Amino acid sequence: MKIVWGSLVAVAALSVAGAAHAQSRDYQPNGARVGSFTVFPSLTVGLEYTDNAFLEDTNTEDDTIARVRPGILARSNFKRHEVVASFLGDATFHSTNSDDNTLDFVARLGGTIEATRALRILPEVSYRAASEQRGDNNVNALAAEPSTFDVMAGKVDAIYKAGRVTLEAGAGVSYSDFDDIPLTGGGQAAQNDRDRLRLDTSAKVAYEFRSKTDVFVKGTYSMIDFDNVDAVVGQKRDSDVFSALVGVSHKPTARTEATIGAGYIVENFDNNAFGSVDGFAVNGVLAWELSALTTVTGRVERRIDQTTDANSSSELAWSGSLGVRHQLRRNVVLGGDVAYSNRLFEGRTSNREDDRYEASAQADYYINRNFSVGAKYRFARRISNLAGNGFSENRVQATVTARF
Repeated sequence: MKIVWGSLVAVAALSVAGAAHAQSRDYQPNGARVGSFTVFPSLTVGLEYTDNAFLEDTNTEDDTIARVRPGILARSNFKRHEVVASFLGDATFHSTNSDDNTLDFVARLGGTIEATRALRILPEVSYRAASEQRGDNNVNALAAEPSTFDVMAGKVDAIYKAGRVTLEAGAGVSYSDFDDIPLTGGGQAAQNDRDRLRLDTSAKVAYEFRSKTDVFVKGTYSMIDFDNVDAVVGQKRDSDVFSALVGVSHKPTARTEATIGAGYIVENFDNNAFGSVDGFAVNGVLAWELSALTTVTGRVERRIDQTTDANSSSELAWSGSLGVRHQLRRNVVLGGDVAYSNRLFEGRTSNREDDRYEASAQADYYINRNFSVGAKYRFARRISNLAGNGFSENRVQATVTARF
């Protein structure tokens, strides 16, 4: 499940932390000391224009949107262990389509426990209130407003390093609770068939065969348990997902990393009506500090996503992105991103396939370490073999950010 505005939450996180690599330290906030913590509050307000508010193929509608994103990050100053707490909000106010106003937020509490010199434990709990834009793959076509849901999650990871060998293990649990959607023309679409519990476990073994370079094997298992039967199919979508990856990771510096893993992934459903979905899996990340002024980031992934499409069991999803940030001047940062995703709706009777392309350009001007202004343009296009499911959108936004 992918949320259209998830990238904006990530941007807000960077604003709170003040940690964009291409940004001069002279323009990063100092934060405030509160006891044993350093606190970084922030507030971003912006104005956006979109020429396709509902991501429609035809009969598009434009809209102007005001956006408010408050945030706060608190990081401990303990000598050994670390505690990190954060809150990120994202409220939208539409001038034309007020039914599409949203109030999203995510709150997290986590940190690092240095159990021994060799063993680190990383616990985290979180709560997220989120929304899916009308036009999203899993939102009812007759929805009169965005789909909203809550996610409660907790996880713990452990990392043990002994010489050249690193062992990692993790376990997590999350519960997603979806609200009913009002429909155009009256009535509601129940979404309790999307409510689900998910249990995730993982294990990884890495060996440093040369300085700063590891080879690794990683396995994951997830159990997905839906509360109710699918309203259209009349069957529950409970399933188990397995994946295995073999890869290599190179980390020459703290800010430069290249990791690529490839393997196999499969989802088996408890009910034979959904069959099974499988294929090769890929997961790669790139964080490259090209120079003191320029950073390059990238990601490629092939995974299985859950869907409630009546004709499908799951989505086999390819996604890839590449971004560049460049410090033109000490207080001027330019950036650009391109992204591509391909979704195959597998299982049952579906032969649907979607391709999505995105490109964006942005500029941020830092007035001082506490205030900045920014501008961004984004183009998105989806091409689908399902009639009427494609769209294109142009979006322009201007922001003002205060950070302390």
